[in-house]
Amino acid sequence: MKRITLLLLLVCCIGLQGFATKIKVACIGNSITAGIAASDRAAKGYVGVFTEMMGEEYDVRNFGVSGATCCRNTHKPYNQLEAFTKAKEFEPDIVTIALGTNDSQPKVWNSGEFAKNFEADLNYLCDEFANLSSKPQIYLCLPIPIFPSERWQHQPEVLANEIIPIIKKVAEERGYPIIDLYSALSDKGEECYPKNDKLHPNDLGHRVIAETIYQVVAAKR
Repeated sequence: MKRITLLLLLVCCIGLQGFATKIKVACIGNSITAGIAASDRAAKGYVGVFTEMMGEEYDVRNFGVSGATCCRNTHKPYNQLEAFTKAKEFEPDIVTIALGTNDSQPKVWNSGEFAKNFEADLNYLCDEFANLSSKPQIYLCLPIPIFPSERWQHQPEVLANEIIPIIKKVAEERGYPIIDLYSALSDKGEECYPKNDKLHPNDLGHRVIAETIYQVVAAKR
């Protein structure tokens, strides 16, 4: 009886230890992170595909919110969303930040008020995660390309020529790895987007994103 009890205790301890040592990953972002335009947001969105690639040793959570901006005080700033609070409460070991696409909208960027603070606001988000007790490794993602479309007001040139250089600058100054989603999907062209939506990726696009993130994150482990 004692041997059985000891064996059960050993199994429980091993099980608890395995659960406790899972590496926690928080994916921060907008509708693209949330999985919009994927045939199955949970399974075919890039966070779902990335989760499968990382394996059982990782606890990957999706904190993407449609419409979220990096800039603060806009119509939908990420720092004022419940997802932001929950992401910090998660105490992640790894954080990927994929924001900037919605900041390219005229109502955000062209006003001048928000654009001038983009760098400071991105640094603010980085600081909020960097100061967590879990001391996560933070990765900054360069947003995927926007192809011209009458459906969306997002500005491709603003994203490529103004927003992405700032993200690169912040990453370089902070010593954070960059995940270049822009080049990854630029090389594939419009095949990674639905015919009626040149802002959100299709299943192929989400897989390319997941593979790109995995290659960078896995190389650092």
